[in-house]
Amino acid sequence: MHKLLLTAFFLLLTSPLFAQKETDTLLNKLPMVNGRLVYADSIAVKGRNKAALDSAAKKWFYSYFKQYCADTLTKDQDAGSSILNQGALIFRMSPNALGLVKYDYYLIVTLKINCTNEGYSYKIFHIYFAPKSKLFRAVGYYQTSPDYLIGLLNKKHLGLEPALDMGRNKIRDYLTHTNDAIQACIASLNKSMTN
Repeated sequence: MHKLLLTAFFLLLTSPLFAQKETDTLLNKLPMVNGRLVYADSIAVKGRNKAALDSAAKKWFYSYFKQYCADTLTKDQDAGSSILNQGALIFRMSPNALGLVKYDYYLIVTLKINCTNEGYSYKIFHIYFAPKSKLFRAVGYYQTSPDYLIGLLNKKHLGLEPALDMGRNKIRDYLTHTNDAIQACIASLNKSMTN
């Protein structure tokens, strides 16, 4: 009986250590620039001129994003971009720790693509999410900023943050879904631009 209790006590003490390693792994995957989540890269594409890459970028964007709009505020700052729009991706998850009901969420991003001869660069920034359901947006409390959630995950103790009874696991879920959706978007862009 004592061995069973001792084993259970040992497992309870060590489980937070394993959770911290998972948090560190997730945070190391997320590209942060000045405290903001920003995905950016430059890709060389041999044998493709600027016009062909520009055309491929536009064709990809309008086929990949079903909901999009021009980012007019940012466009004024960089009129030379091939693409500078906001687009919405969708992911599905439960907003609470119980996980009984799952909702669709919009992941809204600003995507900037600049094409040159034999290459292009992309930047995905101004990232936030919101429930797809207008009713859930009206009556539920949810966090919209992955940057805010990353800051919470970096804290040693969550403290008494409002409506964060979801805990670290739910924060990781939001961030994992965000990262997975954006990584799939980047993979699709790169495949389209190099074909």
